[in-house]
This record gives sequence, structure tokens and C-alpha cells, in this order.
Amino acid sequence: MVILFLCSFGNQNYNCIFKLINFNLGEFWHNAKKIIILALPIMLGSAGQNIIALTDSLFLYRYDENDFAAVGFISIFYLVIAAIAFGFSKGGQILIARKYGERSIDFVKKYFWAILLFEAIIGFIVFAILFFWGKPILQLFISSDVILQKSLDFLYYRSFGIPFSYLGLALVAFYLGIGKPMFIFIDTIILAIANFILCYALVFGKFGFPEMGIAGAGLASAIAEGIAFVVFIALMVFDKDIRVYELLKIPKIELQWVKTIYKLSIPILLQSMIGIGSWFMFFSLIEKLGEHVLAISNLLRVVYLVLSIPSWGFGTAINSVVSKTIGRGREKRVLKQVFHSSIVSLIFTSLIAIPFLLFAEQFLDPLLGRTDSSLFLDSIPYLNLLFPIILLYSVATVFFNGVSGTGETVKCLQIQLISSIVYLGISYYSVMFISDWGLYWAWASELLYWFIQLFLSFIILKAGKWNFIKF
Repeated sequence: MVILFLCSFGNQNYNCIFKLINFNLGEFWHNAKKIIILALPIMLGSAGQNIIALTDSLFLYRYDENDFAAVGFISIFYLVIAAIAFGFSKGGQILIARKYGERSIDFVKKYFWAILLFEAIIGFIVFAILFFWGKPILQLFISSDVILQKSLDFLYYRSFGIPFSYLGLALVAFYLGIGKPMFIFIDTIILAIANFILCYALVFGKFGFPEMGIAGAGLASAIAEGIAFVVFIALMVFDKDIRVYELLKIPKIELQWVKTIYKLSIPILLQSMIGIGSWFMFFSLIEKLGEHVLAISNLLRVVYLVLSIPSWGFGTAINSVVSKTIGRGREKRVLKQVFHSSIVSLIFTSLIAIPFLLFAEQFLDPLLGRTDSSLFLDSIPYLNLLFPIILLYSVATVFFNGVSGTGETVKCLQIQLISSIVYLGISYYSVMFISDWGLYWAWASELLYWFIQLFLSFIILKAGKWNFIKF
């Protein structure tokens, strides 16, 4: 599928892809093993917020349809907030990976501390904004009084986890940058377990806790993030492999380091906010169609989150792989690494998506477990649409993150802006002017969104002319 898609661009691009296809099998397997080893822990480790959102949704699906509809909306709003930290974290990951590739241990430590301080300051500012002005912000996007109140109940408690989340992403940037994601994997497992237990206790009122519904899900997630952060610090203390960096010796933070992080990260931050913000605006449009339609879209979002975990891992891993490769002066290997990684991502995603979507009812029934199956039955036509979306995404996100790994974050921002404008334009038209199949065509716009990202990312990587930032 990907090969045919790329071949359609013209003879020159065809020849480029043809040469890549005729690669040495041993070389492909070497690159595949490298990306798989790095990406497997990242599949969970870098998707912490997605796992929390998934857990909250699964419990609230069993609790109440309105709570379930509201958490789908407010969780995406929270992901927009998390995108601020993610932007700086991803920029830090690229910086650290570049210096790690250059074997500059001192600068790895300097950039780690600069990112940690930056995330701490931004985290407390964002927390204060949400805590004091959360309601007027949400009123701009929500028309239903029921959804608004439930969203506020969730956000009040969830916002307490923001400082822990932001600081935690600085630690994630360090370990991804040096190519050691195993601790991230362990910590995310602890995060998931803590959130699962606390959600069960606080949503339904078990183990002597009060029954809080959607507010309980927000509180559970905030506490789980605090627990995960403390555990991550403990793991770092006992990690002998990182003692060479002497992280406990805090360097004097120089303005130039902060400027470098800012220069690289701001486009990533804006790109992340535009990307996730587009999804938030999409759900804001869907919310106007009613609580039941919003609940259908949230169910689709839950499935999307599950199926996107492998691609998320490979996309995040390729950032470090590309940046480290450039740091070692091997720029000519970048396109081939990205292409190989996209094939592996497509294979992994297909192995999960094909059985899941072909037998959606068998997979989702034990997972969701509602006696009222109307919501699931109404979602079936849209579940079939997720299959081509998720396969195209599995390839496009690797190419897009490959561009980011080169340091061309401004071009990534431009790609994101173009694809998001097209996506929201089609979604708006579908919801507002297509009565019967409006929701279907709104979701179908994801195909064009990822097609644009893949096409433009491939052109940039193929050109090989990247404006390297002097880190």
C-alpha cells in the first residue's frame, strides 16, 4: 500500500523508492532490530497520557453514558495541555540524542537540567491557569450544560497532576535521548496499575472510598501521576548506568541552553498543540450533535488509542534514532532508517488492527461489558473506517517524526498546520452540512490528514537538505 502510494508521485520518486525496496535483507533486519528494541518499551512508555485516558474512558463507559461522553471531550482538552510539556520534552529528547551521538556527556547533563527547570516552571503556570480559569476556558467550546459540569468536575482534580506530568516528561526525554527506554516502560506499567486501581475505587466507590464518577477518574489519574513520578526518581537513583552523567551535580543554567531548547522546541510545541487541538476542535464540533453522538466518537477514540500504541512507539523512537545518526555524521542513512522503521510500524500495527477490527465485538464486549449494547452497535459502521486510517497513520507518523528528528521542527510545524486546516475544514463541512453521514465523513477526513503528512514528510526527507540547528 505504502509503496504504491509513493510510486504515484512520479518517476523520480519511484526510482528513489525502488532503490529503497531493493535493500539488502541483512541491512533491513539490522535497522529493524534496532528500532524494535528501542520502540517496544516506548510503545507503552511514551504513551502514558493515552493509557490514562484509555483507562478513565473504560471505567466511565461502565458507569454512565454522559460521564463517558464528557471524559472523551475533556481528556482531549487535557492532551492539548500535556502537548505543551510534550513539545519541550521532545525537543529535549532530540537535543540529548544529538549530544549522545556526539558522545558529549557534559552537554547531555546540561540540557537535561535546562529541560527539567523549564518543565517545572511551565507546569506550575499551566496548573494555576487551569485551576483558576478552567471554567471560562471550557465555556468557549462546550454548549451542553451536562457535559460542561462533568468536564469541570474531572478537570478540577486532574489538574493537580500537571506538575508531576511535566517534570516526568523531562525524565522521559533524558532516557529516550540516551536510548534507554526500559525504565520508562517500567514506570508506565506502575502508572497504569495505580490508575486502574484508583479509578475502580474512586469512580464506583469501592474499598471504602466515596463514589465520585468522572471526578473520581480525574483524582485517580492525578494521584497515579504523582506515584509514577516518585517511582521514576527512585529508579534513577539506583540506575548505575547513568552515574557517568553526574546528574546530582546541578550545573549553572546558561541562557544559551534555554535559547537552544526554545528554538528547537517551540515549533514542536505548536505542532503538538495544533495536532491535538485539531482533534479537540473536532470533538467540539461533534458535541453539538448531542451526547449520544459524542459518546460514539469517544468509543472510536478509545479503539484509536489502543491501535495507535505501536505506531506511537515507533514514531517516538525514530526521533532519537535519526538525531543520533546525524550526531555521528551519518546523514545519508536517515531516509533508509525511516523507511525501514515505517515498514516495521505497518507490520506491527496490522498484526493488532486486523484481528481487532475484524472481530471488534468479540474484543470489545469483555472490555466494555455494558448490558446496553446500543452505543456499541451504533459505532460499528465507524469502526470499519478505522482500519485504513490506522494503517496510513502507522506509516505517516514515522516519516513525520523522522523529519522532526533531523531538527527541521519548523517544517514539521508547517506540515501540521496544512494538514490540520484541511482536516478541520472537511470535518466542519461534514458535521454542519451532511445530515445522514456527517459523522462518517468527519472521521474519514483523517485519511486525508495523514496522507498530507506522509507526502510532505517524504519530500523533505528525500531532499536531504536539512538546516541543522547548532545544538
